[in-house]
Amino acid sequence: MMCLLPAAVVVICLTGTVVAVDYWDPADSEPQLNEYFDNEYIGTALQDLQDEYPDLVLRSSLGLTPDGIHEIWEVTITANVTHWRTHNRPGVKYIANMHGNEVRGRGLIMKLAFFLTLRYSVDNDVRSLLQSTVFHLVPSANPWGFATAEKKCSGTRGRFTSQGFDMNRDFPDHWESGTKIRFAGETTLLMKYAEKVPATLGLSFHDGALVANYPLDAHPDVRTNRYAASPDDALFTKLAKSYAAEHSEMSDTSRQCGSDNFVDGVTNGNSWYQVQNGMQDWDYFYNDCFELTIELGCCKYPTNSKETFTKVWEDNFESVFNFTSFVHTGIQGRVADFYGNPITGAEISVSGNNKSIKIRHEEGYYWRPLVPGVYNVTAKKEGYFTLSRRNIVVYSSDDSAATQVPFILMSKSQENDTSGGSDVLRTNLMPLLLLLLLGQL
Repeated sequence: MMCLLPAAVVVICLTGTVVAVDYWDPADSEPQLNEYFDNEYIGTALQDLQDEYPDLVLRSSLGLTPDGIHEIWEVTITANVTHWRTHNRPGVKYIANMHGNEVRGRGLIMKLAFFLTLRYSVDNDVRSLLQSTVFHLVPSANPWGFATAEKKCSGTRGRFTSQGFDMNRDFPDHWESGTKIRFAGETTLLMKYAEKVPATLGLSFHDGALVANYPLDAHPDVRTNRYAASPDDALFTKLAKSYAAEHSEMSDTSRQCGSDNFVDGVTNGNSWYQVQNGMQDWDYFYNDCFELTIELGCCKYPTNSKETFTKVWEDNFESVFNFTSFVHTGIQGRVADFYGNPITGAEISVSGNNKSIKIRHEEGYYWRPLVPGVYNVTAKKEGYFTLSRRNIVVYSSDDSAATQVPFILMSKSQENDTSGGSDVLRTNLMPLLLLLLLGQL
C-alpha cells in the first residue's frame, strides 16, 4: 500500500488510485504549533481553520470537563465536510492527551489538522485523500490534566482527570457486559462522541514508551504478560508492524526506553501488561473501530517544545498516513433493501472470524479491514432474510484497494406480499436484475 521514497513522499493507494503525500511541517506557517499551547489555543486555532476553510473543516465541542472550565475540542476534516455523515467515505479517529501529562500527541494531531487543511489547495494528493477519507481528530481528551501537569519525564501529576480517574482504565469492559458504576465526565464525553462517529480505524497517542500497542489489552482467561489475541489478531499485528516500520525509530530496539525490548517495535497489549477497561479494546468491541495505542516517546513531558513537536511530526508523518491508508483495504460496500433504502444496524460477518461489525452509517455503507484471503461474507438484520456471498477475495493492500461487497436484503414482510400481482413483479424487476449483476442470485 505504501512505500517511503526520497524526499519523504508517502505513497497511498485509495480506491484504486495511487497518491503521494509530500512531507511538510505546518509549523513553518503556524509557529505556535511548536509551542506547548494551551486548550484555549486549540479551540481558537480550529475555529480559525473552520472560518477560513468552511468546506473542509468542522469544529465542535464534545462538552466541558467536570470542572466547567475546559472544553474538549474535536475537528472533522474532509471535502464537503458539512455532509460527511452521508458521504461514501470511511472515517478515522485519532485522539491524544488522554493522560494530561503525555503531550506529544497534542502537537502531532494539531499539526495533522493544519497539514490536511493548508495542503488541500496546493497538493493534489492531499485533495484526493480528503475526497475519500474522513478525519476525526481530538487533540486533547484531558485538557484539565494537561493544565495541571508539569514538565517532567515521569510522574503522574496531570495524568488523571479532575475527578481523579485514569481515563484509559475507565471504559466499559466487554467481558463483564459493560458493567461499571461511574465514569469520568471526560470518558462519558468520549463514549458519546464515539457513538456519533462511525470510525473504522483509530489511534490513541500516549507517551512513556516507544511502541505500537495492539489489542487485546485484557482477557479474563489470560494472565498479565501473556499474549491475548483478538479475533482480528493478524490484522492488528499487520497494522502495528506497519506503523512501527514507517516510524523513523520505533522498530529500532536501540531507541527503545529503559529495559523495553519490543520486537519490530510492536507489542500485544496484555503481553506487555494488562490494562482492564482500556479504550482500544472498548472501541474494538463496542464501536467496531480497529484501534492502536501509539506510545510516542520515553519522556512524557519534555522541556523543549519546539524540539519535541518538530521531531514527533518528522518521526510519525509516514506512519500516520500509512496507517490511514488501511481504511481503504479489506471489504466495503452498502447494505440496502430492494428499493435502495439503507439498512442501518445490519451486521456484517466474515467466515473464520467471530467479530462482526454493525452498520452505523446513515446511508448503509460499511468498511471492514481484513488481511488478504478468501472469505464468505454475510449480511443480516432482524426482519430481513440473511444473505451470504461466497469466495470473496481480499487482495494484498500493496496491490489493490478494498473489494466491493454490496448487499441487497429482502424484507421478510415482502415474502408473502402477492397482492400487487404483476405490479409487484414490475416493481421488483430492477432490484432482481441488480442482484444478478452483483452475483447474489
